[in-house]
Amino acid sequence: MDDRLEKLEADARKLVEDYVATSPYELNPNSKHVDKIIKSLAKKKRNKGFFYCPCRMLSDDKETDAKIICPCEYHKEEIEKDGICSCDLFVSSDYKPASAV
Repeated sequence: MDDRLEKLEADARKLVEDYVATSPYELNPNSKHVDKIIKSLAKKKRNKGFFYCPCRMLSDDKETDAKIICPCEYHKEEIEKDGICSCDLFVSSDYKPASAV
């Protein structure tokens, strides 16, 4: 991995960890999934200039796309409804992962 991507991953991790420290949300307890999202956020920053949500499509309209910079505008409503955001990155404090069947 190049040094720039490694630095961006560290920046993305700090962003999400700082966010959960000041929000009512937590990171998904599945650390492998969190790592995957962190890597995706870093690649978005490298390729597109911002930590865009990796599970949302960019529109190429700066104003519209600003809504999907992590943590995106939609995560609070999703967590309130489902206990977890669309990316499965942020979860409610009482989130219980579905058991593997």
